[in-house]
Amino acid sequence: MSYNIEIAIRIGIAILFAVVLGNGSVVAFNRMPAKWFEDYDDKTPLDEDAPKVLPPKLIEADNAGRQRIPSTPWKYAFVSYFAICGIYLAIRGGSISYEIATLCTLFIVLEMAISDQLYQVVPDQFSWALIAMAIGFTDYYDKWWEQPAGAFIGLGISLVILVLGHLLFKTGSIGGADIKFFTCMGLITGRTGVVIIFILTTLFFALYSGIRIASGHGSIKDKNAMLPAGLVAVTIYMLFLWNISELFFKL
Repeated sequence: MSYNIEIAIRIGIAILFAVVLGNGSVVAFNRMPAKWFEDYDDKTPLDEDAPKVLPPKLIEADNAGRQRIPSTPWKYAFVSYFAICGIYLAIRGGSISYEIATLCTLFIVLEMAISDQLYQVVPDQFSWALIAMAIGFTDYYDKWWEQPAGAFIGLGISLVILVLGHLLFKTGSIGGADIKFFTCMGLITGRTGVVIIFILTTLFFALYSGIRIASGHGSIKDKNAMLPAGLVAVTIYMLFLWNISELFFKL
């Protein structure tokens, strides 16, 4: 098979996945069972009898028969996002399996980011989906323990930030969904990957929060969603920085 034909096939696959995943991002989010979004109310003391509640915005949208996330313009935006990512991966080279696994991972993280941005609640089903996706990256590691070690580091970093937040600010500076996110990404990207993703997420989150405060649309006390920044970080890492450690040193 000639190089040009192979590239054409890879680009075709990328476009197909872009259409399916881009439209599917909207359809899937709008049709997810509402029960997935149940969580404990932050204003209610957490105990064994505390009931789980649905986000008010979700209840309002579902009761009114509105889409949780409008098809227009978001389906076009998401198709474009997956098309850019997929075509870049196709042209860059590498295995088709990595291209597909990466696009599917980005799909899950996108759904998590949407959920966090709209409701600040991220269903556990997304975390399980990321754990399942980690199987698709197993062949890219020489050491069997690389992925579990990445998950351990992701969990460890998150817990350190959680403890420091309670000690310094008397409040949680990272949520349970964020902890699960970094743990799962560590399982997918390994030790170096999860550290880079954590750093990038922190930088983009700080930039976003700073812009909101500077523009008068927020304050330092606001609890902003972190996973949209996480999506940006994962996209950059999966497309441009995968296994970057191998370029500089052998772990």
